[in-house]
Amino acid sequence: MQTNLIAHNNHYIPQFYLKNWSQDGNSIFVYNLLVSDSRIPHWNRKKIKSTAVWNDFYTRNEGEKEVDDFEKWFDKEFESPVKTVFDNLIKGHNLDEDESKKLSRFVGAQYLRTPARLNALMAQWRTEMPQILEGVLQKISTQFEIESTSQIISSQPQIYEDAKLLPIKVSVDKEMSQVKVDSLVGKGMYLFALKHLLTKTVSVLGKHRWRVIHASDSVSFPTSDDPVICLNYSSEHEYDFKGGWGKKNGNIIMPLSPKLLLITQIGSYMPIKQLDYSERWSKFFRKIIIEHAHRHVYAIEPQKGMLAINPRRVDAILFEREKSIMGGWHGEQMEMEAQLR
Repeated sequence: MQTNLIAHNNHYIPQFYLKNWSQDGNSIFVYNLLVSDSRIPHWNRKKIKSTAVWNDFYTRNEGEKEVDDFEKWFDKEFESPVKTVFDNLIKGHNLDEDESKKLSRFVGAQYLRTPARLNALMAQWRTEMPQILEGVLQKISTQFEIESTSQIISSQPQIYEDAKLLPIKVSVDKEMSQVKVDSLVGKGMYLFALKHLLTKTVSVLGKHRWRVIHASDSVSFPTSDDPVICLNYSSEHEYDFKGGWGKKNGNIIMPLSPKLLLITQIGSYMPIKQLDYSERWSKFFRKIIIEHAHRHVYAIEPQKGMLAINPRRVDAILFEREKSIMGGWHGEQMEMEAQLR
């Protein structure tokens, strides 16, 4: 009997969360923002177990061994503790301090663990890599200065507790006074960032005061494959999604169900009464949820007006390219990382 099976089908949106938009507990309506053919229906019903899944998104290698420690870590530290909190909120219960902290941790993890955030971080790292590597070299310089013999050292610098996740190789020839750094902007760097941010900086999330907003009778909130929205808001026509967790007066928003929305305003008190059950604000929140989606919108039933808010793109070449990238990403990344070990 096998007891150490690896979880390859990694859900970047938890199944228990998506079930809040299911009529039967097993399936959900999906609107795809990228399709290969215009004849594909705008809305399709899909099984939750095969929704928001990227095979081996978090799976990694330790030597010759394949491990799924991130999938288990997400479940133990962020998903399982918050399930009861979600149930209580949907039943109309108020949050206590402990529940609020669990909720903050879950929202923080959910913000970081999606393909949308991977793409954003990868783009950022490609731009900032020279500065990142310079910082790494500064941190490890003393490590090599204390070596008295001329030698060539090839290693992965243990600068952080989880440095084994970083695909970085430093080669130092002290005799020639040369240092070479090889790195890979990819999966290992992403997993390191997840671990670092969700263990070292997660405490700041517990300071947020979460409020629940109810949708008006005429509005049903959808959710998406990028459900945590960091909103900079000036007016209903002037806003962006470039907010951050520590930005004063910024808003963090996440739909909880078709009728409930989680929201906090950083560093200030939010006038919740004018938002609650408001048709005007419910329509605005629905709009930004749909606008913020990466590739998929999820709903309890097909939503009207999607083309006016976030029209889908019909592009067979791009569709197949993304499909191919997702299918081969894990193997390619593991092969390239192995060359740096």
